[in-house]
Formats: sequence, C-alpha cells, structure tokens
Amino acid sequence: MKHAKKIALTGGPNSGKTTALTILKETFGPQVEVVREAATLIFSGGFPRTDNSRPHIEAAQKIIFVTTREMEALAEEYSHADLIVCDRGTVDAAVYWPGGVDDFFKTMNTTLEAEMARYDAVLHLSPPTNPAFYQSTHVRTESLDEAFKIDEKIMKIWEGHPNRLIVEGKEHFFEKAEIIKNFVEKIIRG
Repeated sequence: MKHAKKIALTGGPNSGKTTALTILKETFGPQVEVVREAATLIFSGGFPRTDNSRPHIEAAQKIIFVTTREMEALAEEYSHADLIVCDRGTVDAAVYWPGGVDDFFKTMNTTLEAEMARYDAVLHLSPPTNPAFYQSTHVRTESLDEAFKIDEKIMKIWEGHPNRLIVEGKEHFFEKAEIIKNFVEKIIRG
C-alpha cells in the first residue's frame, strides 16, 4: 500500500476550514480523505467549556491532541486516498496550552519539530477581515478580535514548516476556494 501524503488544514476560528474540506471532498472525491477536527467532536460531544481553569483547559487539550493523533493514524492505515487532509494538526493544541508551547510538547512527550514532520504540507486559512462575514458558533465562541489573536499564534507556531501556504482572509470565500484547490491539486499531483 502506498503512503498517502498528509496536510494540516489550520488557521484561526471561522476562517473557512470546514467549508474548505467540503469543497476539497467535492472537487477531488476519493483522492482526498478528510480527518475531522478533534476539538469540534469533543466539544460538540458534550465536553464542558464553562470551566476556564488551567486543569480543565489542559485536560481538554490533552484529549484533543491524542484524539487528533489517533484519527490521523486510522486514516493513514485504512484510507486509499492520495491525500489525507487533517482539520487541524497536532501542533495546534499547543496554542491553547496555558503553560506555553514548550511545556505542552514536554507534557505530550514530543517536540514541535517531530509534530510538524508528521505533515507534508500546511494550509493556513485566516479569518475574514470583514466583521460581517465572521460567525461564532456553539463550538467556536471567540470574538473576531480573539480569532485574529489565535490566528497569529497558530501562524507563528507553524512558521518553521517547509511547505506552508497562508491564505489571508478574503472578502469572498470563492477566492480562498480557488487558492485552496490549486494548492491541494499540486500536492496530489506532485
């Protein structure tokens, strides 16, 4: 069985990651396997978000990290797709860790470099610049200002990856969609 390439789809809240996954699945069909975002599964599955204490946040990020790794491992083992697209990567959980990035990777018994090496490419989508296009949800509760701060942290943590594309917030998502499709097509064909 051939090794599928794997990319992390990342970026700030409400940047279009879920929509991008739908477009990629519709465009490339069985060539693309999608690994859903662990945080959304966990928080929409009932993990409480009302307690912002350090132990509660750390517990959530540990669960998200392990779940992300396990879902990626399943896709790598069982998918016949050319490309596995991960809605977030294992690196993203470090951005939300109260003790900082170094403490996160030490706690998870890994390194930033080892986690980045798990991905052949990184596709970073930034939130929309126009507040009229920003929507919070029951899972994503951040304001637009908070979304930009998180986006900056995510952008910074992934900056060492050798194959990364940053797609800035656009007025119309179809502009992002074309950039995303072209990037993914090059990875599949490359």
